[in-house]
Amino acid sequence: MNQAGQVQSVNVTSEASNDLQKFQLDLVNEEFNELLDAFWEEERAHIIKESLDLIWVTYGLLHLMGVDVDEAFGRLYASNQSKLPFTYKNGKVQKGPNYVPPFLKDL
Repeated sequence: MNQAGQVQSVNVTSEASNDLQKFQLDLVNEEFNELLDAFWEEERAHIIKESLDLIWVTYGLLHLMGVDVDEAFGRLYASNQSKLPFTYKNGKVQKGPNYVPPFLKDL
């Protein structure tokens, strides 16, 4: 994140940190809206670009919060895999009997 000119670490209780997190959340909102616009334009390359921008700024928000994003993502992946075998209901994946929610409180 240093190459992008972002703060390496911040005290999450500081006023400056809260301001940075709010700013980053504004970027998440902006990129999400840009993704929606791209989706309705139905331009594949633009959808890909805006999706990746959304991931980028979301990663930045978590970074500012002091989260080890790679660790968190690994836990989320393992949790999603524990949904297997799954079923669909109303077009949505239903968690299987082996589902274990991700533990993220320590991050």
